[in-house]
Amino acid sequence: MSLRKWQYSYLCGVAWFLLSSAISVTNDVLMKFFGRAYPTSQIVFLRYVFATASLLPVVSRAKKGEAALWRISKLHFIRAALLLLAMTLYCWALHRLPIATAVALNFIIPIFTLIFTRIFLKEKITGGSIIATMVGAVGVLVVFEPGNAKFTAFAAAMVLLSAALFASLDVINKKFVGGEGVFRMVLHTATITSLLSCPFALWKWVWPSMGDLCLFAALGCGANLLLYCTLRAFEKVDMSAIVPLRYFEFVLTAVAGFAIFGEIPSVSTILGALLIISSTVYAVLAGVKK
Repeated sequence: MSLRKWQYSYLCGVAWFLLSSAISVTNDVLMKFFGRAYPTSQIVFLRYVFATASLLPVVSRAKKGEAALWRISKLHFIRAALLLLAMTLYCWALHRLPIATAVALNFIIPIFTLIFTRIFLKEKITGGSIIATMVGAVGVLVVFEPGNAKFTAFAAAMVLLSAALFASLDVINKKFVGGEGVFRMVLHTATITSLLSCPFALWKWVWPSMGDLCLFAALGCGANLLLYCTLRAFEKVDMSAIVPLRYFEFVLTAVAGFAIFGEIPSVSTILGALLIISSTVYAVLAGVKK
């Protein structure tokens, strides 16, 4: 692959990954909103039920001869189980922590991802990726302000555990997206996760209003788009090269928190965001010049 083609592929991967970050923030806002009235298990269930429903029009147009689309392997069940556990833990903690705190803690994902990609994918981790990731992590710590009265240790621990699970999913997605296909992975992720979460949702079911059902539908579509954009990014570029870009999601979260919840960023938030943005820009420029 020529240098110009590689740069184009890399920038496409960056664009897909940043789009997934914007969708992720939107989903977090919706889940935090739903946490006021619905149990966590129901939120996760409806998220993936509507994710499955939104794929039906595409599935109905698939040719009958495309048997591979319907083939389900053990991999899909493993991914769905990991996703269900990770999403449940994160959604539960999101209702008990300020959204900026939960998202900031969730940014430990790149640290786990760099470790997992080295162990399981044998990808070479460049010095630029390590530096950008660490600078971004420092930015998160500055934003977090250890000792904040709003900090809940157990909820924070659940976020960290979910981060490790999400990182393992990223590695699995990166490893198998080429052989499985993007749409097939999105379809089976939504379908199997909704089936696995169904019994837990029915245990404490709360009937949603029509307006909330529409928002749940948006959340389901967002779940599919998030995974689709992430998988497309992984098709274009090595995971270790774009890991630091995940920190840019915090900047989007701060904007959403101010616009929707009226949260005014503190001085530490602004300083931390500057470090996060700097690490993200550095990661992009270092990747293009590779």
